[in-house]
Amino acid sequence: MKKIPFPFQLLTISCFVFLISTGIGMLFFPGGTILNHHTKGYSFFNNFFSELGRWRTFNGDTKWISFFGFEIALIFQSLAMFIFNLQFLKTTESKKINKPVFFIALISGSIFPFFLSGIALTPCDLYLPYHMDFVYAAFGTLIPLSFAYTILIRQHHLLPNKYGNVMMIIVLFISLYMLLILYGPNPHSVGYIQQTAQKFIVYSMIFCLLYLSKGCRKYLSVSK
Repeated sequence: MKKIPFPFQLLTISCFVFLISTGIGMLFFPGGTILNHHTKGYSFFNNFFSELGRWRTFNGDTKWISFFGFEIALIFQSLAMFIFNLQFLKTTESKKINKPVFFIALISGSIFPFFLSGIALTPCDLYLPYHMDFVYAAFGTLIPLSFAYTILIRQHHLLPNKYGNVMMIIVLFISLYMLLILYGPNPHSVGYIQQTAQKFIVYSMIFCLLYLSKGCRKYLSVSK
């Protein structure tokens, strides 16, 4: 009989917690965007995810449900990713397969959760420069981590290559998004391109992680 390691189950749970917590946060968000501080409710195409984690909205309202929903989503995801990465590398014996790529995954997978938690713990209305540093660092670190997973999955043959291909999608999407952040329209001038792209990237990441966790639960379970 096969036993599913807890870290693989935890990653699945954390992805659903992220979707539910941020969804609840959107429902209870009072309103306000960068271009219009007096809108009502959360605008999917005009508000950033990070605005759920603001200490106060643009119009000065408090919004504790949205704030804590954002905090729970990111911090729990960070914890799950850290634990999952260690278990994945151990279960696949990746160090024996490709030592340099193993260390890339180990290091980037250990610091990515720190940067992701940093996004949550630096509300953008209070610590915007630090918040943005954590955003750049988190997305930037996820690129080598996902690329390392792509290589390891293709080399150890415990998971079908399609799971490595999915991780490569994260590499491509985040690379494009980083270019959009740096060279795309200023959100203070155009109020939907950056915000919509961010939703696409974040949801793509979450569903790719869900898919990877499904593969790990199916193919990397251990005998009792």
